[in-house]
Amino acid sequence: MKKTTFFIIFFVFTTALFSQKLTKDELKTKLAEVTCKCAEGKEMTKENYELSLGLCILEAVNKYQSDVEYHYGKDYISKIEEIGGDVGEKVAVVCPNLLMKILETTGDNFGDNTSAETYEDEILEGAFVNSNVDGFLFVKIKEASGKTHELLLINSFDNSYLILDKVLKANDKVKVFYFDALLYNAKTNKFENFKVINDLVKL
Repeated sequence: MKKTTFFIIFFVFTTALFSQKLTKDELKTKLAEVTCKCAEGKEMTKENYELSLGLCILEAVNKYQSDVEYHYGKDYISKIEEIGGDVGEKVAVVCPNLLMKILETTGDNFGDNTSAETYEDEILEGAFVNSNVDGFLFVKIKEASGKTHELLLINSFDNSYLILDKVLKANDKVKVFYFDALLYNAKTNKFENFKVINDLVKL
């Protein structure tokens, strides 16, 4: 009996000892995934999108409460704005369609139906340099003149697989269709102008 009890205690102790918590980056991704799934089923308007997103973030936080406490402290509710910013960084990568939906809902730049009818993409031709994730998914293009541009991939389009599946190689010639958008950068805590890819063609 004592031997059985010892092994049960030892098993519980070692399980707790070696159970790994999510890293902060993994946690932010998980929170973004839950937030995205929650937001998909909500009808967002210009008046309620902030509340809807806030409720979805809280749902995600509740699901991963122990990990949130571990990385943000037991008073994490007072840091909900910081958590929201961290989740926002990942939303652009995890579910870019949600970000587009929010921008369309709020009417920022391309979201306004009236301006969208007269809107035309800018075009950029050059060589693909690389892509990297730093809050957003950036794609670097170098023109023949040597000038480089960093563009965001947050929009869904047919040829996005060229980047996402790493089909493009360094120095591949491409034509990029893009538009300028004012987006919130959680890293700098302010809105900034970005070039957003609408389509990309390998030449």
